[in-house]
Amino acid sequence: MAISPDVVATALQDLAPGYSELFTLWHPIMERVVKKGNIDRGTLKGPYKEFVVTTDGPGQVTQVITGSEVIAGGRRQNASRGNSFAPRMIYAFDVPGKDLAEANGENDLAKIIKAYPELALSDFHERIATQLAMGTGTGVGGFPTFNGQTTYNPQGTARQGIFEYAAPAAQGDVVFGLTKTGGVGGVAGWNNQYADITSFAANGRQRMQEVYYLASSEGSKTMGPVDLLLGDQTSYLNYLDDLDQQVRVVKIEGDKAPPMIRKGVAFLEADFFMERSIDPTGHTLAAADGVIYFIHSSSSSWHLYTVGHNSSMETKGDFDIRGPIRIPEQDMWRYEYVLNMGMYCDQLRCNGVVTGANTP
Repeated sequence: MAISPDVVATALQDLAPGYSELFTLWHPIMERVVKKGNIDRGTLKGPYKEFVVTTDGPGQVTQVITGSEVIAGGRRQNASRGNSFAPRMIYAFDVPGKDLAEANGENDLAKIIKAYPELALSDFHERIATQLAMGTGTGVGGFPTFNGQTTYNPQGTARQGIFEYAAPAAQGDVVFGLTKTGGVGGVAGWNNQYADITSFAANGRQRMQEVYYLASSEGSKTMGPVDLLLGDQTSYLNYLDDLDQQVRVVKIEGDKAPPMIRKGVAFLEADFFMERSIDPTGHTLAAADGVIYFIHSSSSSWHLYTVGHNSSMETKGDFDIRGPIRIPEQDMWRYEYVLNMGMYCDQLRCNGVVTGANTP
């Protein structure tokens, strides 16, 4: 007995919450941001979001000696407003009518789900991961990227990638609507930490420790240390070689995450993962010699948000799933994952990047 295209659509609606969870669990940053609760789901009616960037305390302190001192009061300007846009991304995939016509029962339905919707979800995720790491994700070029040597385009206007490969005082890019510390009219404290490795054997771990401690000591004292490192393959392997046998393996948590999807090693109190999407040849200058990002992922530094869906098509989870749509003059049925998701950081100085780790 053939399986109706509508049956596939119903199955996808039922699977949507689990798909949303898997989509974030498959990536170290998104996984930790979601676990921390720093995701705002469906509360915005549009793609634009403003957020507060705080780089100093809100008041002043007066020492009292005689009791006659005038206590310094009043609000001190300590906050700026950044902004972010959530791009609208649609992943479309087609299921052949022949496959549905020849299917029979729940086992065949499960095979169809695995062959089409689940592979589509995995591919969609890989594109987001590549975009975040390099800014080269096909079809998802509006999602933010770490790569400060390129731009992303969420709403028709190019925006600069997040990390600059330069000392804080020399950083002047506009990121999330705010000019970094070293630029004209720059916001004090709005910068990422940075160091460059001469060679891993000479000062690799030293430079990594410098950025780790600088980023960990910035921001609120309740944030804790940097908890996540992401590096390209050669940089990651150079770190392993430098450690020799002093390796502690870590892996992404999450009950539903495939057990072997990602494994990493410990660096101080952080987990260090190889991110295969990072391609140093896609950078220029120092970053072309290897990149390791230092991320405050489970603190209040990074945030995800999704835009509310059309109520007539809304599903549970972060995805709006549409279909089936008959493709004219073809024996094909189309389904679509619709995702309006944005990401931003409101404490750049609590994060950093090290370059040069490709050199042994």
